[in-house]
Amino acid sequence: MVQHKGKWMITIAMAVCLIVVLGFGNQQTMATAPTKKTVINVFGSDPVNINSHRSFVAVQGEWIFYNNDGLYKIKQDGSSLQKLSSDWAHNLNVVGDWIYYTRNKPMKEIYQLEMPHFDINDTYEDVTELMKIKTDGSSKAVIKSGSLAEGDRNNVYSLYVVGDIIYYADGYGPLYRMDTNGKNQKKLLDHFEEVYFYQDWIFYTNESRQLYKMKRDGTQKKVVSKDKELFLVGLSGDFIYYTKWVDSSGVEDVYKIGLKDGKTALVKKGLPPAENPIIIAGKYLYYISEIKGVHTVGRMNIMDGKTTPLYPLGLRINIGGDFIFFQASGRNEKELFKVKMGENKVEKVTPKAK
Repeated sequence: MVQHKGKWMITIAMAVCLIVVLGFGNQQTMATAPTKKTVINVFGSDPVNINSHRSFVAVQGEWIFYNNDGLYKIKQDGSSLQKLSSDWAHNLNVVGDWIYYTRNKPMKEIYQLEMPHFDINDTYEDVTELMKIKTDGSSKAVIKSGSLAEGDRNNVYSLYVVGDIIYYADGYGPLYRMDTNGKNQKKLLDHFEEVYFYQDWIFYTNESRQLYKMKRDGTQKKVVSKDKELFLVGLSGDFIYYTKWVDSSGVEDVYKIGLKDGKTALVKKGLPPAENPIIIAGKYLYYISEIKGVHTVGRMNIMDGKTTPLYPLGLRINIGGDFIFFQASGRNEKELFKVKMGENKVEKVTPKAK
């Protein structure tokens, strides 16, 4: 009996030691487990979106922010849909805790946040405001507000945010930059047609649609191509892409210019009639073609020129993260869809939010 008792004592002691060791090890694992880092954008939206229907989508981390007759956010897995504002938010840019966007200025006398969408058109003035709102929907504020005065430079029509700097255009030609608090405004260009932000550079086209570049502070302006009437698409790898109209039917040829050698090469001759802007994502070019009245979202491989139709009834396209987003016209409503770059499976992000 004494021997059995001794064995039990040893067994219990070993079990206690094992529990202590495992518990300590588990505490170490929990203490040293890597925490998920919060993703903070440097660029407020993909650089192609500034030329693409006023940026209706911006992605930061696990969240998709989008405009669908109101400002919403939803997780990329389709959960946690939240309405942030009833503003018809255009030019969406998300950096850190803030969303920057433009809206038509509401008429305060009759503006109601929850008016039915078919009545809300009558509650806006024909002027614009530059806004910011926190990503949780709080602290909405006006950064710059326009007026009906002819030539008012405070009417912001296009917008792009890089870090703590806002780049914007007023609709009359010039390109400006200023701090996100609205201070230190500076004019960078007297006139431009399209812009594309890449690293420390801004690529842009002038009145003749010739391609230039300059530093983000407006210095070191350099000509990239003296070719005229080009439409800037974007940058992929060591090349910047643009299109040129073939004729009035809308058919376009696609070209690229080497950033290192400045040489121009034809990429695709006779892209199906496509509505500008066309956007580039990696080794693919996305566009909306109109053939016999049908607007189809299409994709072109820039390596071999092969085109693939993806979805009918496309209205506009943006890039967000690894996805191409587009809005499609349904039964008297706009719906948001996405397709992963290079893939064919189109998914609905959400029906029109309630």
